[in-house]
Amino acid sequence: MPVKRRYPPNRQLAWERLQRGWSYEELCERIRRSMRGSGETDTGLTANTVWRWETGERWPDPRYRKHLVTIFGKPASELGLLTPDELAMRPVGEVVREIRRLLNMIADQVEGMDRATFLRGLLGVGVLGPLIGDGSGHRSPEPRGKVDPDTAEAYARVVDQQAALYWTAPPGEIFQASVAHTRLGLGLLRTAPAGPVRETLAHAAARSALLSGRTAFFDLDDPGSAARLFKIALAATKECGDHPLASAVLAHAAFVPGFAGEHSSAFGLLEAAFAHAWHGVGPLTRAWLHCVASEIAARCGRPKECMRHIDRADRAVDGRGEDPGWLDFFDTARLDGFAGYSALIAGQHQEAARRLRRALDGLGPNGGKQRSVLLADLAAAHAPTDPDQAAALLGRAVDALEERWYAVGRDRVSGVLRTLPSGAATKALGERLDELDRRAPLPGLAAEALPG
Repeated sequence: MPVKRRYPPNRQLAWERLQRGWSYEELCERIRRSMRGSGETDTGLTANTVWRWETGERWPDPRYRKHLVTIFGKPASELGLLTPDELAMRPVGEVVREIRRLLNMIADQVEGMDRATFLRGLLGVGVLGPLIGDGSGHRSPEPRGKVDPDTAEAYARVVDQQAALYWTAPPGEIFQASVAHTRLGLGLLRTAPAGPVRETLAHAAARSALLSGRTAFFDLDDPGSAARLFKIALAATKECGDHPLASAVLAHAAFVPGFAGEHSSAFGLLEAAFAHAWHGVGPLTRAWLHCVASEIAARCGRPKECMRHIDRADRAVDGRGEDPGWLDFFDTARLDGFAGYSALIAGQHQEAARRLRRALDGLGPNGGKQRSVLLADLAAAHAPTDPDQAAALLGRAVDALEERWYAVGRDRVSGVLRTLPSGAATKALGERLDELDRRAPLPGLAAEALPG
């Protein structure tokens, strides 16, 4: 029999804690320090108390609520700390501060936010309020009526179909289609009623924004647009309360600073991803998180760290649990690919070649894009001892790029090509890459269509 809660679960507080990668005990310790700094006495606060706040078994006492506001740097209304009656009786000063915050958001963060979007944020419609403007400076037409279950399910089915098309459709076209669908989902969320319908719609909108962000980053080499889309996806996961999806979004977001060599920023996002994973993810999801950490560590010049994460990924993949159906971008072949790249960075060329060949043998029907990356890495593993074989492997990688364009694959091929001795073969490969570049979709192809 389900446990009857005295209060509704406080998802807002839970999400703010998890986005920072904090455990229950860490938040508890931060509250204790804040209380000591104010000359107050901690009276029995434990990690279990924080857990009860989030699950709805208890409501935070006022003495704790003020410290939560200070620690998170957010008003009580955004931390789920106000009852409906308290929300209706918010002090004038707090409302004024909220107005100032939104005005600053208009000036500094969200270009083109119109008056209607501002008012939605001011009235506390939800976390997605500031993100659902049309970006044009014009008022978007309001949806008529509330969203019904059939509409939410239909929207989610389109996300499934677009995710399947990602592997074979031209990246520029799937990007524009998925961004448009993301915008539609955020618009529908404005009138979606609380409960299962809203959660279904928010979950699908999060996946749509994640797909758009992945395409922007990996296929179109547009990290700026990707970062904005990952932010939208993360906000939507808070609306639906899906921890595995939030974990996946945060890990994807970590690629943006990670590929730029910003270790601290990337691993801050990964810590939050792992914190969400504590709420239940399957073995492939856990292994993938460690693989993401391994690639980011490798790109930041930390080979020992990247190999540690591969060891953890190899152990995690045999664990128990159920992975979500949308996890179509990772399997054991991809794990071998990550492992091969990590071994390559660590200077273990024979081990890299072994794992990369196994990855190539294991690629399934959706492996066309990844093939160019694996072949380029395998070429890098052979380059120090057999440049001719490396050039031949790069030729196959370019073949794969001609069949399925992938910006990450193109960068890998180019990087290895620069290490090979000059000659007729490498010159021909360079010319083929140049021709591909001329036909490739431009970065920022549809950035003007991004929500917000």
